[in-house]
Amino acid sequence: MKNFKILILLVAVTALTFYSCTDNSPVENEVVTVKSTALRTTLNALKVNNNVAGRTTTTNPFCFEFVYPISLSYNNGTVITVSSFEGLIEILSNETLDLYIDAIQFPFQVRANGAVTTINNEDEFIALIESCSFNTFFEDLSSSYCFDLVFPITIMVDGNAVTINSQEELLIFGDAPGTPRVIEVVFPFSVMYNGETIVIDNYYEFYEMVDNCGNSDCVCTLEYAPVCVQTPAGIVEYGNFCFAQCDGYTQNDLVDCDPSTDCNITNLTVSLGQCNADYSYALTIDFDYQNPSSDHFVVHNSAGNIVGTYLLNQLPLTIGSYVSNTNATDFLTVSIGGSGNCSTTQYWTLPSCDCGCFTNFDPVCVQTPSGLFQYSNACLAECAGYTSNDFIDCGIVPNDFSTQLGNCFTIQYPVEVQYNGAVVVVNNNDQLLQYYFPALGAIPAMNYPITVIFDGVAASIDSQATFQAIISARCN
Repeated sequence: MKNFKILILLVAVTALTFYSCTDNSPVENEVVTVKSTALRTTLNALKVNNNVAGRTTTTNPFCFEFVYPISLSYNNGTVITVSSFEGLIEILSNETLDLYIDAIQFPFQVRANGAVTTINNEDEFIALIESCSFNTFFEDLSSSYCFDLVFPITIMVDGNAVTINSQEELLIFGDAPGTPRVIEVVFPFSVMYNGETIVIDNYYEFYEMVDNCGNSDCVCTLEYAPVCVQTPAGIVEYGNFCFAQCDGYTQNDLVDCDPSTDCNITNLTVSLGQCNADYSYALTIDFDYQNPSSDHFVVHNSAGNIVGTYLLNQLPLTIGSYVSNTNATDFLTVSIGGSGNCSTTQYWTLPSCDCGCFTNFDPVCVQTPSGLFQYSNACLAECAGYTSNDFIDCGIVPNDFSTQLGNCFTIQYPVEVQYNGAVVVVNNNDQLLQYYFPALGAIPAMNYPITVIFDGVAASIDSQATFQAIISARCN
């Protein structure tokens, strides 16, 4: 009876019919209890509903009731047997931060709708609470409005530790298909409450904090529409604007809840344009970005090769001759500064480009509303919808770049050409004339200096103007 006397001192004067200590001797009669978050959730609901501080009522808020006796234990390991609902309320009335109930003996029985059901484990206990439309521990953890979790926190699922870094991650985790009912949190963790950081060491302290939300003079709906304010302790998130107003904040005090300084790319779009005769096609890239780590971005194709490097201020960017590596769908990756830490990918369905022309340079010209337009050969012109009847004299003069290349002079390759905002390496005449010839009679926008050979003599050319002057002077 020694344990019984200790219990009387702990919970004050209580009728012996309410509860009694378990007999811990002999060993075969020992009661084994299991720590239970579902139990703490249940007990907290009973305390709130019965105003245990004043003990004015003794009503059961659940759709079930325990079949007594049940065996519980305190956080110090002391086991007690509870014989009635009134006895349970008496025990809850005498809980303190240092001594509180945290475990129950499985299995136990409950009565609901006139039937008795056996609860064998924590998972079945949580399912029982859910059937009564009461919040589970996880719902209380992820949906409290008068205080805010300080992230990161760690939760345990099936013995595995999961780190949660934000409220959004917590909600996503809880909504994920297949997430188990039994979820525990690793103590201690902290919350922000009334502008102060408070450390929570156990489930009892957590539910004491939850109960604070019900003691506020402010009446707000539980709609989750988070807003944030800047406080001396950092950015604090409220469940909705009403709760922020209750703490004295106004619309002018609201700040971004996630003021990220990380580089980020959003809304990447890929728009397809006209097909070219060589099965390439025009492709326009556009995207939004925040906190760029560089003034340029790099485009990689689906083979992992660099398409080009472009300036952010060139957006939206059109690549005139994009070549796909697949037959059905393709994708490209955009990375600011070429870093994989700030990149995103976009897929698209390939256009139907049916023209198959060789890339030989045998120019023909047609008259368009924009003026004279030169195609590298007749096949490409016909692919664009013209016929031989549309071909006209290109009017090429002797010192034109395209006719004199390979005749009056040769270029020492490779050279770099600025094309559609990118710097592209060109390795021969065909590539230079086919893909980078900008307009009739013009010189491609090469990066100088380049080496040009006239009559077997190599000369270093330092600019396009110098190159044009030499062509005019020597190629007559």
